[in-house]
Amino acid sequence: MPVTDASPGSVLGDQVRRGALWSAGSTLFLRFANIAIMAIVARIVAPEAFGVFALAMVVQGVVVSLAELGISSALLRNDLDPDRIAPTIATVSIITSLVLGTTMAVFADPLAAALGSPDAAGPLRVMALSVALIGPFVVPGALIQRDFRQDVIFRAAAIAFVPSSAVLLLVALAGDGALAFAWSRVAAQLVTGVILTMKVKKRYRPGFRRDQIGMLIRFGLPLALANLLSQALLNVDYVFVGRTLGVEATGLYSLAFTIAAWSTAVIGSVLNGIVQPAFSRVRHEGGDLRGALLQACRTVALVACAIGALTLALAEPLLTTIYGTQWTGAAPALVVLAVYGVIFVLGLLLANIIISTGRTGGLLLVQVAALAVLLPAMAVGVRYGGLVGVGLAHILVSAGVILPLYLLMLRRTIPRPFGVMVRAIAWPVCAGTAAGGTAWAVAMLVSAAPAKFLLGGLAGGILYLVLTAPLLLPLVPPSLRRSRTFGRVLAGLAWPTSWLARRMTGGRA
Repeated sequence: MPVTDASPGSVLGDQVRRGALWSAGSTLFLRFANIAIMAIVARIVAPEAFGVFALAMVVQGVVVSLAELGISSALLRNDLDPDRIAPTIATVSIITSLVLGTTMAVFADPLAAALGSPDAAGPLRVMALSVALIGPFVVPGALIQRDFRQDVIFRAAAIAFVPSSAVLLLVALAGDGALAFAWSRVAAQLVTGVILTMKVKKRYRPGFRRDQIGMLIRFGLPLALANLLSQALLNVDYVFVGRTLGVEATGLYSLAFTIAAWSTAVIGSVLNGIVQPAFSRVRHEGGDLRGALLQACRTVALVACAIGALTLALAEPLLTTIYGTQWTGAAPALVVLAVYGVIFVLGLLLANIIISTGRTGGLLLVQVAALAVLLPAMAVGVRYGGLVGVGLAHILVSAGVILPLYLLMLRRTIPRPFGVMVRAIAWPVCAGTAAGGTAWAVAMLVSAAPAKFLLGGLAGGILYLVLTAPLLLPLVPPSLRRSRTFGRVLAGLAWPTSWLARRMTGGRA
């Protein structure tokens, strides 16, 4: 009997699973490596220097959102031909990133003064190089994401980690922590971009097609403006903290925000690199978008709730153990921001799904509404609650404005998305709550910060795995699932909760 080809759905599923596993695995590896490097640098660099760099990143983040006018995301859409649009995208990206990078360098001094930290001018000029470098590498990076070649992205990031870490440590030891972070970012971007360009299957020279530019701008510009407002939503807090509480408080808040974003750091590359092309293809082929949303939300929640719950429960011992006692002042903010980190990564998933449908104009309107609410909330929060108030303002806007509006937008594409999300995240939220409470209780039994962090994290992590084992099984590669040893271990973890998990997830666990 001849062997038939796999169905399109199964092929896409295999591609998505393989890409997601490569992306998640590589991100975990690099995240642990970055934590190790930061644990060293945090004992060299004072919170003030970290605050200066954080303020410089505010400007860089805003400028980067406009560097290619959002048109590179068109390459991730399955309904558009790369041969027709890639040369034009390359040309526009190179020109806009170069112009924006030059402008950022020229106006570094007044920008730093506006942020309330004149010392940020030097890092701003260095980060202007990273803006200018975006253009040449936009098309290769997007094409590799389109083909789900996350293994290539991992290798490039892993190779770039070595020179960027060396630059970070050497410049930090020389006495300028803010510049150390800036030069490290530039080194990583340059090395990664060169490797991706070498590995792309087909290279496109810059060109220009007048019949394509209109479509690209209509698709990309609203997305770029939405990204700009998204960056404002993410970074306006630094401006409020820097101008109200000072550079040292900005440094503490920046580290807390970085840790709270670990769930985004772990899942973000998967979402940004896989969700758009995957959902675009499912939609193009008439697949089950409702089922895809359920699985995507559940997967994101499984990872984010574990990280968020344990971070919240062990905030102070985590900071003391990894980064040193000079950073313990960030603990109250980290407790609140850990919740925001979970909400944010769910919003990032929904935003990528919306982009895959081409409705970037609606995404822009959501960001406008969110920013209009966030600005007064942030002003009140930082005045009356300090760093904790800033975190609470983020939670208010993300949970009360952004997520509901995203789900409302998805109703035109996916029936009853709110119910799908609730069913998908219910059990991970319950499991995370139980795991976080257990971690906190165990940590209270010992006095030393490292023991609190290790024992509490171990107890909470094991409980979370036990509670979520039935939901984690579908995410495991089939080859590993067929392993007898793995099957026995998983069965031992899953039996106490499999029935309850099925009930909480509508019988679809």
